[in-house]
Amino acid sequence: MGDESNDAGGEPTQFEKNRFFEGKLMTARDMRTEQQYHAGRLELVTRQTADMGVLSGLELRSVEPADEGLAVTVGPGVAIDAAGRPIVVESPTTASVPEPTGDELYVFARFDEVDLEPVAVPDAGGSRSDPESNRVVERFELAAREQPPEGVSPPSVDIEVADDDAPAAVADRLLAAAHEADRSEADAPAETAVYLGGFERGPDGAWQPSETAPEPAYAASTDLLLGVLADHIADTDNPHRTTTETEPPTPELDPAELEGIHERVDYLQSELSALKNRHRRTATHLRLRSLDTTARRFRAVAEAFADHDGAVSKAAREVARQAAAASRDGAGEEPKSYRSAVRQLHAALAAVGDDLAGTAREPTADRYYDAVAALQSTIEADEPAVDVAIALDRVAEAAAGLERLHPVAAEA
Repeated sequence: MGDESNDAGGEPTQFEKNRFFEGKLMTARDMRTEQQYHAGRLELVTRQTADMGVLSGLELRSVEPADEGLAVTVGPGVAIDAAGRPIVVESPTTASVPEPTGDELYVFARFDEVDLEPVAVPDAGGSRSDPESNRVVERFELAAREQPPEGVSPPSVDIEVADDDAPAAVADRLLAAAHEADRSEADAPAETAVYLGGFERGPDGAWQPSETAPEPAYAASTDLLLGVLADHIADTDNPHRTTTETEPPTPELDPAELEGIHERVDYLQSELSALKNRHRRTATHLRLRSLDTTARRFRAVAEAFADHDGAVSKAAREVARQAAAASRDGAGEEPKSYRSAVRQLHAALAAVGDDLAGTAREPTADRYYDAVAALQSTIEADEPAVDVAIALDRVAEAAAGLERLHPVAAEA
């Protein structure tokens, strides 16, 4: 989907986009240009500003013998590969990989695309040519290797800091040094797959998580960096966790210096309090929005299936009613009440799935079943309320993608 010039193996180039005007005839080439423009820009910015690796989930759950090779199971989650492309695993997935010749196995997730919905394409003469795919879904594939991934070390920077340097000046020099060490030549990585972890064969022949394999490649999220920075700034006694064997001498400070320290501590406490409040407000907004989104999308499902399947329409309206009621009652205000509301809502979501057979297209119904199952797993695993809200959003998204299965008219 992305512009070939902006793939992981190419150099960044200027972007080309469509210019729209009244009367313009849109062709397949124009549509491809539109997709390449948006996908290419997003991938370029992502790989230049964010680390590659796992953002959430994607834990390796098991490696079991299979008829051909090994069956590797990975949990749901999201990662960013070295080309800046998202790798999304919607639900627990098992894939076959060749059995290694040795006793070590290292698993990677690689971005992939799969063609869907072949449709016939008439040529200019009116006859039908070879079919073309109507959709392309971005997926992933699991790959196994017998060698561990190459380690990647952060750039080493060295700057001089004087006692009277302003923080802004130090920050500017630090960024410049890091840029010179890490980005002076934007070489694209040869490998884009994301490393997930390793297994080793035990004495009994069974595969188990390796104790010596490198840790998975994790991407540093903004929340993680902010948390580490806030903890470092707030720990004025020992920010670097330095171990001391003797009691440090008591510094001699005059009252003016002591007052300055108290003012700094008060400022840091207020910043931490503001950070916690922002996190709480964001989590509350996410929970409330998930209930409102669920109510809105299931109302749309009820209307879409009203003349097609009364049972699906009725079940969808019940989901919308329960979600709207939970939102009005403020269930999203607190994590405990939200989890309880979603647990009760799950039965209504499952009831919609019970009536989809024979009335919705199978691929769209399967995506809905998987999303409902993932939500149930999240609830039963006692995951944080934010993860429950994300899982509920995925159910609502899958419901919005349900397509009716129109019966084929009988031939006369």
